[in-house]
Amino acid sequence: MSRLTELRARRAALLARCAAQRADLARRIAELRPGAAGGGPEGAQAAGRGGARHPLGWLAVLAGLMLVTRAREVLSLLVFIRSAAELAVRAVQVLRLFGHRDAPRAAGSAGAAAASPAAPAEGRPGHA
Repeated sequence: MSRLTELRARRAALLARCAAQRADLARRIAELRPGAAGGGPEGAQAAGRGGARHPLGWLAVLAGLMLVTRAREVLSLLVFIRSAAELAVRAVQVLRLFGHRDAPRAAGSAGAAAASPAAPAEGRPGHA
């Protein structure tokens, strides 16, 4: 029985040591995160958002996917995501262009546009 009690005491000591190391590690990580300086959920959310935009994190994810799955599938997924992102950027640009075109003009610019003389149609080539 003494062997069993000795092992239980050793296990409890090791668990306490692990808990202390875990707390120390959490404190060190909190010091390294710039958004977590204030503490609380706001800092944790800011630190999480910063990590999602970090390029080395994405490279690590891609490298992990290439190790786990086939490299060709990962690269084709990367090309697909890049093309979809480009398409989304172009769509936003077009929507902004239409938004600016349909937006009401300021009174000063509308009056200046109406007061400026229009170019005569016969002066332009290709017009009758």
